[in-house]
Amino acid sequence: MDGMCLMCGLEDKSIYHALFKCGGVKEIWDLWKECPTVIGAKNMDFSYLAFKLLDVGTPRDMELLVVIAWAIWHNRNLRVFEAINQRAEQVWNHAVSMLSDYKEAVKFCMLGPSDCEVSWKKPQVEVFKINTDGAIANEGRGSSIGVVIRDSRGEAVAALCRVLPGCFLMDEIEALTVKAGILLARELDLHQVIVESDSLSIVQRILAKDFSGGLGHIVHGILGWPISLNVMI
Repeated sequence: MDGMCLMCGLEDKSIYHALFKCGGVKEIWDLWKECPTVIGAKNMDFSYLAFKLLDVGTPRDMELLVVIAWAIWHNRNLRVFEAINQRAEQVWNHAVSMLSDYKEAVKFCMLGPSDCEVSWKKPQVEVFKINTDGAIANEGRGSSIGVVIRDSRGEAVAALCRVLPGCFLMDEIEALTVKAGILLARELDLHQVIVESDSLSIVQRILAKDFSGGLGHIVHGILGWPISLNVMI
């Protein structure tokens, strides 16, 4: 990597600088509270740090190192090529949720054929089921969300689709989609609803009433309505 860093313009660009020194990168690594070693304390290449974690850390520490480094590099590309600047918490949450979703996907793939049969199930009488999904757009287009609400007979009672005003991270999209489903149910005066989302990390945040980080206000909005809410994946 030759020349000055395209992000800060203060140092020669290198993998070490990009991952550990440039801009607000240190703020991202500082969010790793249980890291078994000091990251970025001295000039070290990525392989040296990996071997260090193999020696003093756990397999999860190695997984976090790799996925956080990828998220930092991804954020760097977003800033350089798309002028999108994410906060340290957004980069960290994106990395951790991606690792969690990957692990759940691996577990699912290891199940036998009979265990992998998935079908939509009707809710109980007087209960409505909200299915949500979101999508990231490319080429500068906005992200989008979709919601459908069905009754105990499996018949659709309402649906919506919407293009968001900008390009959001996947976790943000999934959270906003769940919130849109709750708002739609509220408009229809539905008091007992089940929300199905394919985002494990968002479901866990809602069930744990986790209002921290950049998604906290969205989760608070989801849980702020006086309805009987059951969230599942």
